[in-house]
Amino acid sequence: MPAAPTAPAAPAAPAAPFPGLDWAALLHPGDHVVCSHMTGEPVALLNDLAARAPAFGFSLTLGVPFTPAVAGLPPQVTITTFGGMGTAGRMARSRDLRIATVPYGRCASVYDSGAERADVALVSLVRGDGGQLWIAGSHGYIVEAARRARCIVAEVNAAAPRVAGAPWPADLPPHHVVEVSYTPPVAAAVKAGPVESAIGAHVAPLVADGACLQVGIGAIASAVVQALASHRHLGVHSGMFTDPLMALTLSGAIDHSRKPAGQRLAVTGCVYGSESLYAFADNNSRLSLREPGFTHNPQVVAQIAGFTALNSAVEVDLLGQMNAEWLSAPGARLQHIGGVGGLNDFMRAARFAPQGQAVTALPSRAGGRPRIVARLSGPATVAAQDADLVVTEQGVARLRDASLGERVQRMIAIAHPEDRDGLRQQARETGLLA
Repeated sequence: MPAAPTAPAAPAAPAAPFPGLDWAALLHPGDHVVCSHMTGEPVALLNDLAARAPAFGFSLTLGVPFTPAVAGLPPQVTITTFGGMGTAGRMARSRDLRIATVPYGRCASVYDSGAERADVALVSLVRGDGGQLWIAGSHGYIVEAARRARCIVAEVNAAAPRVAGAPWPADLPPHHVVEVSYTPPVAAAVKAGPVESAIGAHVAPLVADGACLQVGIGAIASAVVQALASHRHLGVHSGMFTDPLMALTLSGAIDHSRKPAGQRLAVTGCVYGSESLYAFADNNSRLSLREPGFTHNPQVVAQIAGFTALNSAVEVDLLGQMNAEWLSAPGARLQHIGGVGGLNDFMRAARFAPQGQAVTALPSRAGGRPRIVARLSGPATVAAQDADLVVTEQGVARLRDASLGERVQRMIAIAHPEDRDGLRQQARETGLLA
């Protein structure tokens, strides 16, 4: 799952109607409701809960929402998300959100440890050919939360892809099941422009044949993946599997042949894209949906030779510190538009993997706003010592093991030409440059 702002999700198709649930009887005052998320968001259940919510207060966790369904809940409901990713950024403009800052690789362990409560679990499942239930579309923290819950309510979506690797545990039978059929959230179409294409052209030579890719979504991610079309023997171990990765697979660029034995398939935590992608993922034996403790576990990922993390950020400072969560304007409050996600998990794993590397790609400017800055406008998501390769349309800054002065000079060199003199002046004023 990407830490940088994600492309807004298109609203899911209306869920098939089902007899409304008696939520006032299912929930208790002060309950903690935990929902599966991303393409496993239980949209039908959330729509019904919004229409029939009890008058008392409770809290609801939906890590990364991909639809506006949860925004319909009444104001007495406290909503927790993993930041401003997906549709959470828009929702934050109309209601207060509680932001969880746990790294995605540990988002399930907080339920195992009891650090977070789960009284009721709302899950989205899909039924296999033999009637077995599978997690639908996205894995995440929901199994661990369900093990703590007194009540499990499941929607079984006949239109969701059945992705290998994630059967619903047989020892966790849902207490209530509703049958629905609707297309999972479809990713908004993105088109790479000249800047994104230039970034992709700079990144492609950094990626070796046989590399194992982790990549997010958005125009830059799409441009970078498209630029890898002539590569061969690539693999995938990623928080998300997308249409561009499907295209590389169908073209033969991705075959997983250099991945460790036993992992020679696409490992992902979520399938998110077009209806064609969902059809591709359905019963595809070369794709495996896995839990965050595997997809985002640095100890697992660092064993993959050539692991290459491809991510983005809101802004990067002259030392390599990265803000992937906040946007601000002079005199304005900080706006949460991203999240920690798996950014740190993947960047740190890439530094320890044999021939691993972490690429952070972003435009030098966006909307007239510099993205290479002397000082971050919000808290740092990534520490300077974790920075590796930073790429803009202006070029590549190699920061790993670079000295302080080298970092500053290399970052200025990939800033927008009109910003470079100002950055040099600010670097001198702060003592970063002599």
